[in-house]
Amino acid sequence: MRALCVVLFGLLLGGCWSDSVRVGSKDTVESRILAEMFAILLEEEGVAVERHPDLGGTAVVFHALTSGTIDLYPEYTGTGLALLGSPRSEAETDSFTLAARVFAENGLVLLDPLGFESGYVVLVRPDLARDHGLATISDLARVDDRLRFGVTESFAERPRDGLEPFLDRFGLSFAATEIFPRNDQDELYDSLVDGVVDVVMGVTTDPEIADYDLFALADDSHFFPVYEAAPLTSQAALLRVPEVADVTARLAGRIDDEMMQDLNGAVRLYGRSINRVARQALFDLGLVTKPPRDRTPVLAIATAQTMAGTETAIDTLRAVRRALRGREVVYADSAAPLEAVSRQTARLALTPAVSAFVANDGQVVRDNRFEAIAAVGSTVLHALSLAGSPVSPMDATTIATGPAGSATYRLGDAIATSRNGITLVPLVEGSPQEAAEALRDGRAEVALVFATPGQAELDSLLSRSGDITLVDADGWWRGPAQLTLPVMRPAQINTDVYSGLDQPVATLATQIVLFGPATPDGFALGRDGPASLFEEVRPLQSQSVVAINENLGPHSAVDPHLRRAPALTPQVTLHNEGINPHPDRALLMILILAFVVWAGWLLVRPEASVPQTRGDSGRRPDA
Repeated sequence: MRALCVVLFGLLLGGCWSDSVRVGSKDTVESRILAEMFAILLEEEGVAVERHPDLGGTAVVFHALTSGTIDLYPEYTGTGLALLGSPRSEAETDSFTLAARVFAENGLVLLDPLGFESGYVVLVRPDLARDHGLATISDLARVDDRLRFGVTESFAERPRDGLEPFLDRFGLSFAATEIFPRNDQDELYDSLVDGVVDVVMGVTTDPEIADYDLFALADDSHFFPVYEAAPLTSQAALLRVPEVADVTARLAGRIDDEMMQDLNGAVRLYGRSINRVARQALFDLGLVTKPPRDRTPVLAIATAQTMAGTETAIDTLRAVRRALRGREVVYADSAAPLEAVSRQTARLALTPAVSAFVANDGQVVRDNRFEAIAAVGSTVLHALSLAGSPVSPMDATTIATGPAGSATYRLGDAIATSRNGITLVPLVEGSPQEAAEALRDGRAEVALVFATPGQAELDSLLSRSGDITLVDADGWWRGPAQLTLPVMRPAQINTDVYSGLDQPVATLATQIVLFGPATPDGFALGRDGPASLFEEVRPLQSQSVVAINENLGPHSAVDPHLRRAPALTPQVTLHNEGINPHPDRALLMILILAFVVWAGWLLVRPEASVPQTRGDSGRRPDA
C-alpha cells in the first residue's frame, strides 16, 4: 500500500502543472483498450495526453480520479454504485441515471454511455449443464456440493456484489472454491475447460465465452446490477479541458457487447497490442483516418459445424493459439475441412482421420496432400435409419453423407468400394437434422454422421422424434474392408447414451486429427526458414508442430496409417560399432595407458650410477 501511495503521489506531482489530459485505466484488458481509445481520440483533436494504464483495481483508480491524479478513465454503473455504497437499480436506464447522480454528488461526471454492458456471468461447460439440467444460477443448489467453483481475486474482494454476497444470496456451498490471481482470466478459463473447476464467474465481454462455447446460467434472482460502461471524469477536469466531453461523446452508443468481446479477444487470445486494437476499432468506426501500421495475419482452422464448441475443438484452438502467438487463430465452418485447406481458404483442418482417405479406381488410398499434425480426440460413427424399417449400411442401396470431401462422404465411398450397388446421396452440410430429413423423404435408407456420443442435436433427434433410430454400422468393415480403411476401429454406443436406445449399437470410431498441407518430397528451404512467414497455405514449421503437441498435454499418437508431419516422425540415430563414436575418450585412454607404462618403467628400471666429484673421492661414506 505504501508503494502504491508513492506511485500515486508521483503521478500527482507530475500532473499538477500540466494542461494535458491524464487518462488512466484499471488493470484489465478491457479497461486498457477503452482508455487507449479515449487517448487516441483526444490526440487526434490536438489535446496532449498522459497515459497512466494498469493502475490497479477499481478502488485505486477511483481514488486517483477523486484526488486529481488522473482526469479520465472507463467505469461501469454497477461497479460505481457498489463502490460508493449506493442502492442499485436493475433497469439499465435507471442505473445510469442513478450512477450519474451519485457521482455528481462527489464532484464527478459520468459521460455518455458507450453502448455495452460488462457484467458478471456464471459459466459452466455445456456437457455439465446438460448432464445436471442446469439453466439458472439457482439450479446449482441441487449439485453445488459436488462442484468446484472458480473466481478471480478481484471478484472475491468485492464486498457488495462479490463472492461472499453471491454465495449468501443463492445459498450455495461448493465442494471447493478456487481463487485465481487478480483478473487472471486466462488461467480461470483454462481451469474450467481442463476440468480443474466446474463453475466459474466470468464477465459477459470475455472472449472465451463464445470461443469455447460455454453455457451461461441465467441470473434468475437478479443478483447482479447493470454494469453499463461509460467514461468517468471530474468536474475540475472538464473545466480545465472541456474537449474531453465532446471527444468521448463520439463513442457514445458505438460499442456493443459483441464488439467489446471481439476487442478483448484480439488482445487476450491473439496477442495484439492494446494500441493497435484500439486504433483499429476507431478506424473501423470511422473516427480516425489512419489504421494501425501492422496487420495481424489470420490463421483459419476449418472444421465441421457439428464439432464446434466440443472439448476437442476447444483444446485444439487453445493449443494452436499458444503455439502461434501473434497469429489470429480462428475456426472456419466447413462441411469438408480438408477441401477448404486444398482451396487455400484455411491453413489447417480439424476432421476425422477417415477424411484423409479417398476412393480412386476402385481402391481406397491415402490422400498424401495432407499431413497429420496432432491427434486430438476421437469421434464415433452414427448410422441413422428409419425406426419403422431400419436398414444397416451393409444392406443399404442409398446412403446419405455430407458433401463431397467430408468425412462421411469419404467413408461412404469406402463402403461403396467394398460392396457394389450403393448410391451416395451427398447433403449440403451433413448435419443430424439434415440427415434425418433425407431418411424421411426417402432419398436415403441410411445416413452417416460423425459425432461425440451424447451430442445434443443427436440426443434430441433420437430421443424425441421417435421415427429415427441408430443401427449397427460395423458389418461392412468386418473382413477385407479393414485393410481398405485401417484408421477405423470397433466401438459401441451404450443404451444410457441416448434414451431412445433399447440395446447397444455396434459401430466404428476414428481419431479426430489436426491436418495441414503436406511437406512436398525434398521440400526443405522455406519450411523452417523465412518463406514460412508468407500467408499462402504452407506446411507448418516443425517447431510449431512440436509446440502444438506439447500444448495439448498427454494425448494419443497419430494413427500410423496417416501421413505424419516430419516433426512427429521419431528420429533414429544408428551407431557403427566398428568406429569409436567418442574419439576424445579414446585419446584420453591412450594417454592414461601411456602414463601407466611410464610409471611402471620408472619402478623397474636399473638404478642409475651417480658420478663422484673430485672433492669427495677420498672420503669414506660413513665418515
